[in-house]
Amino acid sequence: MNIDPLKALEAKVERLKKDLKTLETRLENSQTDAAHNQLTQSNQLKDTSRKLAKTNDRVTDLAESVHRLERLLVALNRKVRAGETRKADFENWPEIEKEELAKIFHGQEAYARRKFTPQEAKDTRKAIAEYDRKAHEAIEAAESLTHLPPNAESLWRKHYKQWNAITTRVRPEVPDDDTHARDTVAKSAGNEAIKRIRQQIRARIEDAVAGDLLFPAWFENVLGPAAPPGRADDWLYTATDVVLYRLLHDVTSPADALGPAPEEEGHRKTLHDRLTNECAEYRKP
Repeated sequence: MNIDPLKALEAKVERLKKDLKTLETRLENSQTDAAHNQLTQSNQLKDTSRKLAKTNDRVTDLAESVHRLERLLVALNRKVRAGETRKADFENWPEIEKEELAKIFHGQEAYARRKFTPQEAKDTRKAIAEYDRKAHEAIEAAESLTHLPPNAESLWRKHYKQWNAITTRVRPEVPDDDTHARDTVAKSAGNEAIKRIRQQIRARIEDAVAGDLLFPAWFENVLGPAAPPGRADDWLYTATDVVLYRLLHDVTSPADALGPAPEEEGHRKTLHDRLTNECAEYRKP
């Protein structure tokens, strides 16, 4: 043991330096190991991601293959059934007269027509009366222009301005109580016609299902070969409206149930969009 305090302190400092160097070496080794582990994990993660992407692509390919196989089976099933099964007729409807379809169209037009509430009708009639009053004054002002003396320039300008003001305005539309009454009748008749026709269409579809008849190609293309499990009533409701849509809008395509999507906004486009979305749900696996 060194009894010299200074030398003892120096020896202690040397030991501490050695310990510190040892710690630094261990720390560097730990950092190197950590970096190596991180690189290894990163590579493993990338490899796993590539494998997962390949698996997803494979699943997608398999799903498409299954879908193509399903379509081929449906087509094959149709050919087999066509030779030995009676076909459902959803094209000919002698029991549905054109007058009934016309009632539906008139009802749709009535619903689309501009309606006046009682207060709107009252305000509109007041606006019409005010317009007529000003128009009468403007006519009188225009007639007086021909009788003014040449030096009455300011008065001429005043009358001309009064006349010109009314020519830039438009007389409001007159609330037609008769049209409102006719629209009410048309709506009621249209609703009754839709109810009767839907009952006739649904009954024929139900008979076809009960008799296991072969549906038309356009029917199966959009609605599938049968109702999805647990959704028979919804499926029948949509199927009925698909047939009704074809009757209303004279769609005769043997493959396309609804025909091209209407471009103009209105009842037909709304119904086309609804049926397209509902049918897509029924065709999901």
